[in-house]
Amino acid sequence: MAAYDIQVRSIEEAEQHIASLTVRMEELERIARDHEARFDTLQTSWWRRAWFRIDGWPGIRNLNADRRSRRPWHRS
Repeated sequence: MAAYDIQVRSIEEAEQHIASLTVRMEELERIARDHEARFDTLQTSWWRRAWFRIDGWPGIRNLNADRRSRRPWHRS
């Protein structure tokens, strides 16, 4: 990984860099939590994975797929 050498000339410029990095870090954390939840499915029992599939969650082969439309028995 390359290390980036960021040089700022003022406090305002530093604040802009910090704000940008904060947004990017929050997005990375959101993605990590999403992947953790999706891959946690692989460690559940087979019958529960089958129920997830019936309930509209994607199959094991495509963990990054979006969930299908809600089933009629799901509450709004």
